[in-house]
Amino acid sequence: MTQTKPPADWPLADYSENCHAAGMDWRVTRIGTGPPLLLLHGTGASSHSWVPVALHLMDDFECIIPDLPGHGFSDPLPKGTVTLPAISRALIVLMDTLGVAPVLIAGHSAGSAIAVQMALDSVRPPKRIFSVNGAFLPFGSVAAPLFSKAAGWLSRAQFFQLATALHGYFRRPIRKLLEETGSVPNKDMLYAYQTLLRRPQHIRGTLQMMAGWDLEPLKSALAGLRLPIDLVACLNDKTVSPWQSTRLSELVSQSQLIEIPELGHLGHEEAPELFARLIREAFESD
Repeated sequence: MTQTKPPADWPLADYSENCHAAGMDWRVTRIGTGPPLLLLHGTGASSHSWVPVALHLMDDFECIIPDLPGHGFSDPLPKGTVTLPAISRALIVLMDTLGVAPVLIAGHSAGSAIAVQMALDSVRPPKRIFSVNGAFLPFGSVAAPLFSKAAGWLSRAQFFQLATALHGYFRRPIRKLLEETGSVPNKDMLYAYQTLLRRPQHIRGTLQMMAGWDLEPLKSALAGLRLPIDLVACLNDKTVSPWQSTRLSELVSQSQLIEIPELGHLGHEEAPELFARLIREAFESD
């Protein structure tokens, strides 16, 4: 079982708690009052990723920010079940356990794909989805099997986990890793990702999620999405090509493409006030 208690100085640690749902213990941060807003982080991150945005939205929404399975301080799903539909179902159970029905789901990167899957699966879907640098479309047919096999092998390799975790003790490698996403990290970003990469459980959970990630079924289902989706593409994103959001805007009828120059893959962490304003405007447009 994963250690589920974050450090005392972890972002909004005083507003986070454990919740048992879907057969696992989750770490969930809740702050603010108003309509429920579910904020989903991307692969390799944790709830900290959305905290700066939530601090700007706490007077407008009840912000609910879970660590995804195997990430941060949440337990992993059982082996062999770390798939997009399984994560979606587990999150729906978590929302039911918490007694909330989000009116808006905001997702970053892989979190955007999870948000869409939840909207397709839920009997009480949100009114709107807000995507930041969404990773919706599959890798190329040649690269995808190799990628999944490699991630599966690495998720079982104890030496790789520990060697990678050791890099978290040094500022420069983490800074370089974040800069390679096209973003300019600040000290809070560096601290958070350093902390996460010191945790072999987090690294294992990240790799297991990558190994089980199959977006082909979601791609086929996207045309059936019957709610508005805002597609924010940061044009300096070096991790997920902005082309993905552009392509999705062509596939989904009720979509709005918003292009943000200069910011990178972690744009919402770089400019939280801007993204809080965009989320507020998206909700008010309904």
